[in-house]
Amino acid sequence: MSRGKRYAKSELEKKKIMYIAGVCALAVLLVLIFTLSGYKTKEEAKQKIAELEEKESFDASLVSQSEDKNITEVTEENKANETEKIAINTSNATVTNTTSENTSIPAQQEEPVKKELKFIVPLEGEIYKDYSESTLIYSETLEEWTVHLGVDIKAEKGTPVIAAEDGTVESIKNDPRYGLTIILAHEDGFKTIYSNLQTAEFVQEGQTIEKGKTIASVGENASFEISEGAHLHFEMTKDGEKVNPTIYWNK
Repeated sequence: MSRGKRYAKSELEKKKIMYIAGVCALAVLLVLIFTLSGYKTKEEAKQKIAELEEKESFDASLVSQSEDKNITEVTEENKANETEKIAINTSNATVTNTTSENTSIPAQQEEPVKKELKFIVPLEGEIYKDYSESTLIYSETLEEWTVHLGVDIKAEKGTPVIAAEDGTVESIKNDPRYGLTIILAHEDGFKTIYSNLQTAEFVQEGQTIEKGKTIASVGENASFEISEGAHLHFEMTKDGEKVNPTIYWNK
């Protein structure tokens, strides 16, 4: 082989080697570039993942706080509602019980026990004219025979007259026939009538009087019995009907 050919071949091989070396260097450079690029991308990805995780953790904390707050508010609201319901139920129960009690009162209510009346003689003295509803009695004043619907008790003028039983002063009046008169109202429809009185200054209308208390004094101003002297003309009625006082006297 000639020297020129060997030189050309040598140059060709050098170029080939340089080409291969350049290709290899380029390949290495590309690999390095891709490696660095991948590393950067990986770091950025990690950073983004960390940021996302931090954000999710923060959001989760806010959600948890919000849920706790909502739960607390709901619990308080439920408690308030339950308290209100209990109050309403208690109020309704009270109203129901009250209504029930009010409803049952008429059934359970007992009639008030009536006091046993024990009338006493309103004046100590002689009974000289008895009660007479069917038998006629002679009247010295009228000078005729007539019925006598009361009891006449003789006593000196001014002698105290007492209440025959507990009662209320119904009226004090001047009766045209029997003079100054006091009427006491008692329980169970009874009334006692005290006539031919000298004075009634011890009591007044509407006053409550105890049995045995002085209510008046004996007089002699009854026109129907004026000739019979000082005495008490005493009558009793039961439910508006005249009755014999001596039947009810607790002697």
